[in-house]
Amino acid sequence: MTKTKTLLIIAFALIVASCRKEAVEVVNPDRHYCYTYVDQFETVWTGINHGYLFWDRDTVDWDAVHERMLPVFQGFDARGGASDAELTEAYQSMVRGLLDHHMYVQIKNLKTGNPVYADPAWDEVPTRDYYHHTFTGQQTALLSTMEGVTNYTAGGNSFPCYFAVFPGSNGKKIAYLRFQSFQVTSVVNYLSATELAPLRAFYGTNITDGITNGWAGRDDVEAVIIDVRGNGGGMLNDLKPVVGSLSIEDVDLGYSRTKEGLGRLDYSAWTPFIIKRPDNYLRWDRKVVALVDVNSVSCSEITALMVQSMPNGTVIGERTYGATCPLISGGHDMLYSGVFGDYGKYGYYVYTSNFDVVDKNYKSLEGVGVTPDIECLFDYAALQSGHDNQLERALQFIRTGK
Repeated sequence: MTKTKTLLIIAFALIVASCRKEAVEVVNPDRHYCYTYVDQFETVWTGINHGYLFWDRDTVDWDAVHERMLPVFQGFDARGGASDAELTEAYQSMVRGLLDHHMYVQIKNLKTGNPVYADPAWDEVPTRDYYHHTFTGQQTALLSTMEGVTNYTAGGNSFPCYFAVFPGSNGKKIAYLRFQSFQVTSVVNYLSATELAPLRAFYGTNITDGITNGWAGRDDVEAVIIDVRGNGGGMLNDLKPVVGSLSIEDVDLGYSRTKEGLGRLDYSAWTPFIIKRPDNYLRWDRKVVALVDVNSVSCSEITALMVQSMPNGTVIGERTYGATCPLISGGHDMLYSGVFGDYGKYGYYVYTSNFDVVDKNYKSLEGVGVTPDIECLFDYAALQSGHDNQLERALQFIRTGK
């Protein structure tokens, strides 16, 4: 049955590709040899022009960008090269103001051979008045010494992960888990028992099945905290077992769409964006808290949206980074959008979204981030004095309801 389904999917993909009017090399900007700075610029500009997801609401005049930037790259060619700093600034100027906070552009400097990078979020996120760097090391160092904490467990360097149990209200417990990236479904098959200990303490032995026999499902636990502060995201596959298992129902996040052509506004219809809960889920009506900050990115932000959609979910912390629309590597032949290029072979690479996601009211959070239900801004002075003010606020909310 599985083999038959796979063959049908492959056949459908071939049929769709064969029906397209455009040549594959036009649709897919992955395979272009670039011998000049102008070649690189034109390839990247055209790939974004055809495949960028947010032209219906982005305020950047992309045609004006081409007119403004082309002479810059022509000048680099005319004088025989550019410094890494000059090339970085040129591409940063090119992408400045774009909404996609997943996006980054990597270009090989044809003169120096070095990679340079540009990222729209670099210009926006640091300007927020609550912006701060990550202090995950100092925050997690406090866990084992916090008042009433028990069962503290730390993973290894391969997958930084931390588990603890805190006292709740009326003799109940609070199960806490912090992890630095969404790679759970890929690491469980090769990490050691020690490195997996925090995940297994929280979820149980069969992590990828969802909640089984770990602390999160115990009768004496009144709430769970998923701490994704400083978590840069990772694999979408993690969302169902890791976050979906905390919900008593399927999680309805809103709607998603992709591109369906080379035109800037060639979109598919909006379709429901629902993450199914696994068979092993928390079968109780208790609190779920997501702890987030400005450095919570991608899957961490979808985690926040999922928790906000849960009947008893609450998000505490800061407005998140703003990379809320998912992506997969490649996919231009099918989706007309997303990641393209090959830095090693062709000297350029563009990382960008290919699934546009909006909430139930069709509001996009791309470039904006998820606003917490309870705002609690990071307090560096408190951290220096031995207090994680955001985690303490989450514990206070669970214990008092305020």
